[in-house]
Amino acid sequence: MKFLNRRLMALLLALSMCLSLLAGCSTDKPTENQPSQTPDGSVSVSQPEDDTADDPADSSTPDAEPAVGDASVPDNGDTSAESPVPADEPLTETGSADAPYDTSAKMDVTGVDFSALSALSNEAIPYGFNNANRDDLNRPDGIYYYDNIYGEYNGYTHIDTDEKTVYLTMDEGYENGCTPEILDTLKEKNVKAVFFITKQFYDENPDLIQRMIDEGHIIGNHTCSHPAGGMPQLGAQAEYEDIKQLNDLVYDTFGYQMKLFRFPEGMASEQSVALLDQMGYKSIFWSFAYHDFNINNQMDPTEALNSCLDLIHPGAIYLLHAVSTTNTAILGDFIDGAREQGYEFGVFPVEDAAE
Repeated sequence: MKFLNRRLMALLLALSMCLSLLAGCSTDKPTENQPSQTPDGSVSVSQPEDDTADDPADSSTPDAEPAVGDASVPDNGDTSAESPVPADEPLTETGSADAPYDTSAKMDVTGVDFSALSALSNEAIPYGFNNANRDDLNRPDGIYYYDNIYGEYNGYTHIDTDEKTVYLTMDEGYENGCTPEILDTLKEKNVKAVFFITKQFYDENPDLIQRMIDEGHIIGNHTCSHPAGGMPQLGAQAEYEDIKQLNDLVYDTFGYQMKLFRFPEGMASEQSVALLDQMGYKSIFWSFAYHDFNINNQMDPTEALNSCLDLIHPGAIYLLHAVSTTNTAILGDFIDGAREQGYEFGVFPVEDAAE
């Protein structure tokens, strides 16, 4: 009898332990990647902290209405998100036969002589010209004024050629849903463009940047902060840090070395252009642009197309904004119309821009 009682007590004790273990397994315990409900009703996934996250904030919103040629960047708050590709992942291969130059060769942008730069004028010079005054090749006369100031520092308003070749550049301050269609058109027409990106575009659209690279387009530096009023107001040291930050981010993420630069609002100074030259960059201005950047006030497509074709000239650098629905709509017709006039769209000569 005592033996049976001991057996019964042992069984009851074992049963009690099993029930206790089962209760412990059913207890809710948060995990590192467990989805959680956010205040706005969306679902987010918590991630471990990353010490490689990008720290500096990116203020990329011009307050005033930009001048012609300005990539108007909206205020979306802090755009200093971490790199779209973690630093410990391998770089993307970009050294294909379609690459416009050796994009994988890292450029040393640190050899800047700030004492020499301080001797140059930092007076900000607004960029603009009168389309009514044109030379015998249909180029606007006003571009030669900037050539005289910036030419010795690898600043280009056009490519100096008599051949009927033009160059298409697109400013990408932010994405307005137009870039995929623009890329589709360029692929269909076999045209390569230069896309000047900001850090905001880099943060938010790594897939589009990779597509540009894969399809043989050129990526250019359009700054991190895109300051209203232009870069010269920052001073040479702050300009350098801004430009270098995006330079390094794009190289570390895509294995792609940018070598072309566009000034926000076209606002530059002799000192600023000389800084870019010392960093190994070419500063690319333009010889055609129109008010296409205001997404709420787009030009009539027919009027815009006629302007693009009427003002065409050898060596033209076209500045178009990729936020423009008008540009997106007319791009194919513009390419066809230019070719009907005997023009072709060249790959921008990054390594040996025309003298």
